[in-house]
Amino acid sequence: MSDLVYVSGHKNPDTDSVCAAISYSYLLNKTKKYNAVPVRLGEISRETEYILKRFNKDIPMLLKSVKQKVEDLDYDKVTVFSKELTLKTAWSLMKATNLKSAPVMDDQGKLLGLLSSTNIIQGYMDDWDSDILKKAHTPIENVVDTLAAKALYLNENLRRIQGTVHIVSMTTNGAMNYIEENDVAVIGGDRKEMIRHLADTKVGLIILTGQFDIDEEDLSYCRERGVSVISTPYNTFVTSQQIIQSIPVEYVMQKGGLTVFSTDDTVESLREVMSKTRYRSYPVVDLNGKVVGTISRYALINGDRKKIIQVDHNERGQAVDGIEEAEILEVIDHHRIADFQTVGPVYYRAEPLGCTCTIITKMFDEEGVDIPADIAGLMLGAIISDSLLFRSPTCTPYDKKTAYRLAKIAGVDPVEFGMDMFKAGTSLVGKSVEEIFNQDYKKFNIGDAKVGVAQVNTMDIEGFASYKKDMLAYMEKVCEENEFDFAMLLLTDVINATSEVFVAGDKPEYVEKAFNCHLVDSQANLPGVVSRKKQVVPAITNAIG
Repeated sequence: MSDLVYVSGHKNPDTDSVCAAISYSYLLNKTKKYNAVPVRLGEISRETEYILKRFNKDIPMLLKSVKQKVEDLDYDKVTVFSKELTLKTAWSLMKATNLKSAPVMDDQGKLLGLLSSTNIIQGYMDDWDSDILKKAHTPIENVVDTLAAKALYLNENLRRIQGTVHIVSMTTNGAMNYIEENDVAVIGGDRKEMIRHLADTKVGLIILTGQFDIDEEDLSYCRERGVSVISTPYNTFVTSQQIIQSIPVEYVMQKGGLTVFSTDDTVESLREVMSKTRYRSYPVVDLNGKVVGTISRYALINGDRKKIIQVDHNERGQAVDGIEEAEILEVIDHHRIADFQTVGPVYYRAEPLGCTCTIITKMFDEEGVDIPADIAGLMLGAIISDSLLFRSPTCTPYDKKTAYRLAKIAGVDPVEFGMDMFKAGTSLVGKSVEEIFNQDYKKFNIGDAKVGVAQVNTMDIEGFASYKKDMLAYMEKVCEENEFDFAMLLLTDVINATSEVFVAGDKPEYVEKAFNCHLVDSQANLPGVVSRKKQVVPAITNAIG
């Protein structure tokens, strides 16, 4: 995860934003500078989709946030206990790995509880009695393992301890008064008569201490009566201590009121919860609810921030959510420098060109990397889109020269390709007003004012008439939710170099002042206005003053 670098355009991505992310990722990977992955911050436009399909490129994955998550932290990913693990083994593992607690999982890997050293110690200090193995539903395998015993005979029906544990030190007659069927009898020494009596009583398990063995005749006698027999190397005193440690951890673990984190939880929420609780560590589960480890406060110190390279933007409001928690490595842009700041130094490249992909083409040349036909096609599409087929005032001679060079590499005619691209991208058929407005929408803070400006390139402005009423209602809602002074939608005719503007909000007069126009029913024609960056935002900035 720490080696991965996301190359991200802005929110509500346009063609340059997406194609720049893909193209620059290719260059970074080709030069082995970073392990770069292109991402998008929203749904792509029909125009962008057309270009990607035309050159057989996949849509970049959607990145919703770069906030640090639990999965980015150095949590303990291995120490997870099964519910039937013995206390003895659990205690040994916890001591060996210096753990104070560990999650316990069920047979499906889901979280069942939390075992801590406190649970174990409290268990020993509690008033445990000779029925503790029965109460804990202790598996016979636990007893054999804990006592390092040799199984002389195990009844296949004996799966869990079902009786009371006895240390047999009295006479046979004395034992008859309290040892019952299914009980566990711990015997030290050669007690042939007692073994026969216990077999007749049909105890569940006979434990021979001191590695004592019995002859085949007595063992057969026990086998015939279904009485299991094991032999441990421990003496009777140690056996009486060790057998309690065969209890499964499920019996002593904390089962309720657990504070659990998901790998998808943010570090911000993790820190908040940890500040209100005082556990040494917390269970971590994946998105399927399966236990993957534990996390402690110490992990908060060592988390790796996600690494980002921003293309075609620098303003925080247009960046991916959580950008303040990420490490920005580079910025490649052709816009004004706004509220951009970083904790450390970054590689920042901004040039007064019409398209980010024009800059990236220069970077291919500087690195001596050949541009493949598909990448050339993407960057050509980005330049044509941003320059409105070389009609935008933001388009420089260098942009146009670069586009024709890329067209030659891609094997297409730039004008013909551009017209096909715009036709595919500007169709409004089947779109909702929300989709139209948010296709290329940006927020701006200008002086004390907050505004929203959306722009849609279309070859069919007249066809928008049926959308107008619903669009203005939606824009009023956008203004209210974002506390905008006004919001405007530009329908830009890329062929005739004109825009139709629609305005909502409390201060439409700013738009009238900016463009020296008169809004009729919240609408006006703006001849020659095609660039949001060079014509719209500067004019509004001057009008707000």
